[in-house]
Amino acid sequence: MISDEILTKVEKELVIKEGACGICHLTLKVLSEHGGKAISMERPDGIRAQVVDNQGEILGEGLDIVWPPAILKAQISAKLIPQNVSKHLLEILTTDKDRKKVSAMNGYGRVISPAGTVLSRVWGEGGRVEIHREAIGIAASLYDHDDELISDAISAFCPICAINVAASRNKELFREIKEKHEDTNNTGKIKYERRIENVAVWSRRRIFVHLKEEDEIIGSNFGCCTSYATVRAEIAAGFGNPVMNTALNHYCDICPVKCFWLDKSMGAMGNIILHGMKKAGIRENVTSQDYITAHLVDGDEKVAQGIGSLCSLSATVNAFLRADAVKILKPPSAKGFPKK
Repeated sequence: MISDEILTKVEKELVIKEGACGICHLTLKVLSEHGGKAISMERPDGIRAQVVDNQGEILGEGLDIVWPPAILKAQISAKLIPQNVSKHLLEILTTDKDRKKVSAMNGYGRVISPAGTVLSRVWGEGGRVEIHREAIGIAASLYDHDDELISDAISAFCPICAINVAASRNKELFREIKEKHEDTNNTGKIKYERRIENVAVWSRRRIFVHLKEEDEIIGSNFGCCTSYATVRAEIAAGFGNPVMNTALNHYCDICPVKCFWLDKSMGAMGNIILHGMKKAGIRENVTSQDYITAHLVDGDEKVAQGIGSLCSLSATVNAFLRADAVKILKPPSAKGFPKK
C-alpha cells in the first residue's frame, strides 16, 4: 500500500529535534513524492484537513486551530507517521476544548491577530511572553509585570498557537480578545462561506498551495511552510488586509532563507535552534511590533533579535541568521573527533 511506503520513508528520514513542524512537512514531502496532497478548509471552529493519495482517496482527516496541525492530525489518522512518534504528538496536539475556546476568540483558522493582541496587552502592562521547547512541543508562558505566571500552554506545533491557547485559558484575556476581534473582517470566514479549498503539496524544496473554488483555481503561490504558502496564495487570490499583505511581502523581500532553500520548513529549522538554545540556557521572549519579533536572551544580555512573518519560529531563524551563532548555541566540545 502507498501509505506503508510513505510510512517507511518518513520513519527513515524523521528528525525528532525538528518538532511537529518538521515532522508534518517531511510527511507532506514524502506524500507529495508519491502523488498525494493535503486539502484543508476553514470552519468556524478551526481547520478541517484531509490527506489524499495519488488516486484522490482520503487516507486520513484532522481538525485543529490552523492548517498545519490539522494536516498533522490527518497524517497521524492516515498512519503515515511512526506510532511511537504519533503517540507523543497526540499528547500535546490541541484538545477539542482548547480548539473551541481559541476559535471562539476569532475562529476560521485565524490566530495571528489574536496573538498580536495578547502580546501587546502583556508587554504593555510590563509583562513578557516567553517561548521554549518542551520535549517534542513548543511552550508559551505569559508573565505579568511581577514576573508571575498569567497562563501557559504547550502546542505540538506553533508558538503562536500556544500563545492563543494560553490566552484562551485566562478568562480576562479570553473575553478581551473575543470582544476586540468579533467584528473584524476574517478571510477564513469568507473562504468558508465560499467553500474554498486549500490544496498543498511539497515541490522543489518548498510548499506550493493553490486555492480552489469549485473547479477553478483562484490563487496560487509558494512559501517556506504550509501557513505562509497558504497566505501568499490568499494574497494572490485578492484576499487579506492590504497593509498586512505589504508587510508580509516586505518580510519575504529581506528574508535570506529563500536564497538557499534547504528542503526543510522554516519551523523545522526554528525547532532545531530552540532545542539548542534550551541546552545552552538561552531564553526567547516574543513581542509584536510591525512583525512578530524574537528576542534571544542570555541572562540579562540580549544576544540576538529577529523578525518573523506568521510564526515566531521564523523570527527565531531570522534572529539566528543575524547574530553570532556561537553566543546562541554555545557549542560544546566536538564529539567523536579523532585525536592523536
